[in-house]
Amino acid sequence: MSKVVVTGLGIICCLGKNVHNVWPRLLTGETRFQPISLPGFDTFVNRIGGEVDSADLADANPALSRHAQLAHIAAAEAVSDSGLLADNYYTPDDIGVFAGVGAAGMLEAEDWLANRDGTGRHFPSVRLHGYPASSLADSLCAEYGLAGSKLSVATACSSSLTALGLGFDHIRHGRVKAAVVLGGEGLSRLTYGGFHALRSIAPQKCQPFDQNRLGIFLGEGGGCLILEEYDAAVARGAKIYCEVSGWGLSSDGYHMTAPEPDGKGAVQAMEIALHQSGLIPADIGYINLHGTGTIHNDLAETNGVKAVFKEHARKILLSSTKAMTGHCLGAAGAIESVFTVLALHHEYCPQTASLYTPDPACDLNYLPRASQPCQGVRHMMNNVLAFGGNNVAVVFSRMGGLHG
Repeated sequence: MSKVVVTGLGIICCLGKNVHNVWPRLLTGETRFQPISLPGFDTFVNRIGGEVDSADLADANPALSRHAQLAHIAAAEAVSDSGLLADNYYTPDDIGVFAGVGAAGMLEAEDWLANRDGTGRHFPSVRLHGYPASSLADSLCAEYGLAGSKLSVATACSSSLTALGLGFDHIRHGRVKAAVVLGGEGLSRLTYGGFHALRSIAPQKCQPFDQNRLGIFLGEGGGCLILEEYDAAVARGAKIYCEVSGWGLSSDGYHMTAPEPDGKGAVQAMEIALHQSGLIPADIGYINLHGTGTIHNDLAETNGVKAVFKEHARKILLSSTKAMTGHCLGAAGAIESVFTVLALHHEYCPQTASLYTPDPACDLNYLPRASQPCQGVRHMMNNVLAFGGNNVAVVFSRMGGLHG
């Protein structure tokens, strides 16, 4: 089977857009959470979140829904970064698109409904094209003229990380030679209202693994990774960030919103990813955790890490980048994979901002408020533990770093 590598990255979130802007802000623990300014959010008691600055969307295609605008911005950066389409090395059939979404075009559907009730402005019907979950992959293929495998994934918060795993599989088995993997999520009133009804929204701070944590901040954004078959990437002279060495997918089906307390589903996903990568637990040096800032998630994920890595768990560097971006739902896996690849590439692991008083039950090294160099680390993991028990883990490896 073919080896799969990452050759391009793109991102937009509340910290800004473009890797060269967002990555330094992440390392310093910068946060830009504020009351969400989108129409209708002023009805919520707690409405602090990770809204993307309107200036960063100024050049977005107005015909696209907000989640697609965010994803397309990230994809444009990643495609340019990789040079994927610059030299006509690939035919359109060679390149697949694998998109992960959450609520898709829900925000525009809400605006349309308001207009139908006679309380809103004129609403262009073309913007409803982004309502179906399949629309993001469709619009991306249309923009770039791509004709390879096309998949749309909606597995709650793990959608775009599942999409990455499926893109990886398609390249490994020779179905495509390259893949554009992307996730997009725009804030919507229905999604926010659901989390608000669950009393999951933190009132002031998002503090994963802190004993005073009170919940999550929702965010929005887009993330994109370009995956390529290794020999093809080398042949066309592509820059290579790292290798995708394996992934694991599981469903614990324990509860609609809560993970199993012992982290069983996360354990299964991590163990599958390690096995597929040909690694042992001691090979992993950093994990970008799901780390939402809820009591149940943080404890279950900690228990899962301990179960898989045993005594090595205390040596692994861990963090939750959601402390800086908020929980970007369907886009979370892609955004956090971009961060994990950058951590491996630059040999620097991002911190968990706002972690002041560690929960005694969450007693691992979550890099509280201080990013840390990690020279020599050859393998890193990204975890997503989604509603409904949709768990995914992906392992990224420095080239030549397999089997230790």
